Amino acid sequence: MQELEILNQNYHLIAKAITYIDTHFKNQPSIDEIAKNIGMSKYHFMRVFKEYVGVTPKQFLHSVTLNYAKEHIKESKSLLDSTLDIGLSSSSRLHELFVNLIGVTPKEWKEKGKDVTITYGFGLTPFGEALIAYTDKGVCYLGFIDKNKEAIFKRFNELWENANLQHDDEKAQTYLENIFIKNKKYNLMVKGTNLQINVWKALINLPDGAVTTYQDIANTIDNPKAVRAVASAIGENHIGYLIPCHRVIAKSGAMSGYRWGIERKKILIAYESVSKETPLTYRTATTEDIPSLCRLLDQLFSQEAEFTPDSANQTKALKKIIDDENIGEIYVASKEGEIVGMANLLYTVSTALGGTVAILEDMVIDENHRGEDIGSFLLEYVLTISKEKGIQRLTLLTDGDNIAAHRFYEGMGFEKSSMIPLRIQL
Repeated sequence: MQELEILNQNYHLIAKAITYIDTHFKNQPSIDEIAKNIGMSKYHFMRVFKEYVGVTPKQFLHSVTLNYAKEHIKESKSLLDSTLDIGLSSSSRLHELFVNLIGVTPKEWKEKGKDVTITYGFGLTPFGEALIAYTDKGVCYLGFIDKNKEAIFKRFNELWENANLQHDDEKAQTYLENIFIKNKKYNLMVKGTNLQINVWKALINLPDGAVTTYQDIANTIDNPKAVRAVASAIGENHIGYLIPCHRVIAKSGAMSGYRWGIERKKILIAYESVSKETPLTYRTATTEDIPSLCRLLDQLFSQEAEFTPDSANQTKALKKIIDDENIGEIYVASKEGEIVGMANLLYTVSTALGGTVAILEDMVIDENHRGEDIGSFLLEYVLTISKEKGIQRLTLLTDGDNIAAHRFYEGMGFEKSSMIPLRIQL
């Protein structure tokens, strides 16, 4: 339950962020501005946004700008309609879905559920609160709550107004956790015409991670001229997410209507399109990590003019830092047990600030894992830990001609100083 609560909370924040970006994209709002607007710290916002949308906020904002420029020439339409082209070819979905559609009997259809017992309830999902209903045959309703419970219950009740309804929020929450967290499969009990059921089957059989168009669905059911009927059938779907009507867009690339809100549709598509790679973990280095740290330092020093790799000196220095927490901390990012990034924080005291400050050194990502945003998240982790420890300032040095590094650190909140480094070898 705790996992769903966190996902649900983050969903609402990300929906708010996307709305803000959509509205203010022409002004190119900064990450700080967006994070402040939704009440999150910059670094927490960056992490949560990447988890949901699959790209960083900056990449998303850039995508919005590019797509608007292209689409504005072709036609006038809502901005974010095509901004989710990043990652939509991914072969990964939130989970693999295996369900059977069970049509109601003619009697159940005509009598709107008379003599059918349906249990329903409200609960949390990663995409907001939802109402779910089910019979002994399978799930017969799943809808997200837009404004209030009364409105969605009214829509549900109109479908099954003569059924024997039993309200049980606890069981409903269990069903939702099984669907969204445990990926459990359920049969789906649907009410629809033959065409509608064929459309819904086509949606369920979409390849993992794919989006489609109304025309493609019409072609799939061997009725290419029935585009409007297909759109109507999709609009009549009352089992959200499990029958993924959110994955249908217009032929132009526009995000067409969605019963449970366009913003939710965008987030659902983006979230499902994220390639679920092996998660990174972040921690403080130990002496057992020294060989891996030396390997990373070899890569770093090989590309810097002022330094030469020296395993003996590197090992001695690393051990000294790791063994004495008063000197500093070395933080690492690991993937499947392999260290793929490191950052070295050395402590000192500032007389100007009257407290502890630190020098950030040896920030390096394994050359085989660059371009995966590991650096951004490792540095975010370091900044978060530093704030928690009461460190008042971080200072770092980069090569003067390393423009990419300058942009990276400035994007993470660092500012250029008017002071210049001087050194003397003793």
